[in-house]
Amino acid sequence: MKAEKTALLMAYRFPPQGGGGSLRTLKFTKYLREFGWEPVVHTARDPFWPVTDDTLLHDVPEDVHVYRTRTFEFERLEQRLATIFKQHDERGTSRQPVDRPSGKAPRRPGLSETLRAQVHRRLLVPDPQIAWLPGAFLHGLKIARREAPRVLYTSSPPNSTQLLGALLAAAVRKPWVADFRDPWTDGMRRRQAYAGNRLRGACERAAERLVVRRADRILVTAEPLRARFLAKYPFLAPERVVVLTNGYDPADFTACTGGARELESERFHLTGAGNIEAMFDARPLLRAVAELTAEHPGFRADLLVNLVGAKKGQYDADIQALGLTDRVRYVGWVPHAQSLRYLHQSDVLLMCAITQPSGQGEKFPAKGFEYLYLRKPVLCLSAPGVTTELLARSGLGTVVDPADLAGIKAALRTFYERRHQPARGDAAFIARFDRRCLTEKLAGIFDELVGAPSRASVAA
Repeated sequence: MKAEKTALLMAYRFPPQGGGGSLRTLKFTKYLREFGWEPVVHTARDPFWPVTDDTLLHDVPEDVHVYRTRTFEFERLEQRLATIFKQHDERGTSRQPVDRPSGKAPRRPGLSETLRAQVHRRLLVPDPQIAWLPGAFLHGLKIARREAPRVLYTSSPPNSTQLLGALLAAAVRKPWVADFRDPWTDGMRRRQAYAGNRLRGACERAAERLVVRRADRILVTAEPLRARFLAKYPFLAPERVVVLTNGYDPADFTACTGGARELESERFHLTGAGNIEAMFDARPLLRAVAELTAEHPGFRADLLVNLVGAKKGQYDADIQALGLTDRVRYVGWVPHAQSLRYLHQSDVLLMCAITQPSGQGEKFPAKGFEYLYLRKPVLCLSAPGVTTELLARSGLGTVVDPADLAGIKAALRTFYERRHQPARGDAAFIARFDRRCLTEKLAGIFDELVGAPSRASVAA
C-alpha cells in the first residue's frame, strides 16, 4: 500500500549497480513505506560501473516508481580511446632506461593515460558523473511535477549528485536532505586530486559549501565526520548534521542457511569481504599466516584465507615467496547474496579499516555491519578510531595494529584454538544497526522537515 507523503530519492548508485554504494538508498527505498513515506527513485540509466547485481532489484517494491535518466559516461569514451591508443602506448613504454641498477624501470604513462589524467583533473569536476547533471535536473523537474514530493534526498558519492539536489531544491522549494556516504573535499582521494590543481580544489570547496548552506539536513555515517563538518562550517547548527550509520538487513541472510556451500566445512576459514588490499598493507598479515603455518602443521592443513571482492595481483609475489599460494584464495567480486554466504560459512571475519593520514579511522566499513549481524569473531586490523570503538562495544572484535606481526600471530592462534566456541556479542547494541531501524530514523527526519520552511526556499 502506498504512503501519503512522497520522498524523492536521488542517487546515481542504485541497483542493478553492485557494491555497497547502492545498498544504502536501496534499503531506504525498501522500508520507507513502513514509516509513512512513499519512495520515488531518480537514478542513472545504464551507468558505467564495473559490477552489476540484478539480484538486488528484488528488494525494490514492484510498484515503486524508479526513474532512470540517460547520462554520457566519460569512462566509456576513455575505454574506446584506450583501445585506439593501445599500440601507441606500447611503443611509448617499450624503451627501458639502461642506467638503473635496480633492473626494473617504472613504466612510462602512455598517451591515453596522460590524456585521461588531464581530463579528470581539469574538466571532470567534481567527478566524471557531472555529465549526468543537466539531464538529471531537467528530468527531476518533470518527476517533481508528476510525483509532488514533500522532501528531497540525495546520496553521494558521486558528489555531483549533491549539486543536483541543490539545483532541484531551489527550483521546487522543498526540504532537502544531503546524505554523504563518504567525505567530499576532505577525503584522501580528493586531496590527492587537488594536489597541483588549486583551481579544482577551490571549485570543489565552493561547491561543497553551497551544498552545506542549502541542505536542510546533512547526513554522515560516523561521529568524526559530523564533528568535522561542524568545525569546518561554523554557521551550521549542530542539529542540522545527523549521524545515520550504515547497517544490515536481516532479510538478506535468510538464504545463507539453505543456500549452496561456498567453503569447505572442514577448514578453518579467515574471510574478508570488499577491496581489502586497497585499505592497508597486507604483508604483515601474510607473514603472520606464513609463520603460523610453518610452526603449526595442523594450522597449515586447516587454514584458508578467502579474499572476497579483492583484486588479484597486488600481493601475488609476496604470497608466492611465502609459500601461501594454496592458503590464500582470491574469490573476486560476487553478488551480494553470495558474499554473505561466504561470510556465514567462515570461522573468523577479517576487517581492515581505512585510516586518515593522522592515523585515525574515521568511519566503520559498511560491510562490517553485516559482520556484526553474523555474530562471528572479527580480526580487525586498524588504527584506533570509530571502527575499533564500535567493535569494542559489539563484543566481537579483536583489534590489532596492521603492522603488528606478533599481535596478528597471537590473535590468529587464539581464534584457531577457540574455533569451536561461539561468539556472543552485544545483541541490543548490534540491533540498532538494522536497516529497518535506520530507515525509521530517516523517516523521522523527513517528518521534522515537512513542518518547517525549506532553507532552499528561504535562500531563493
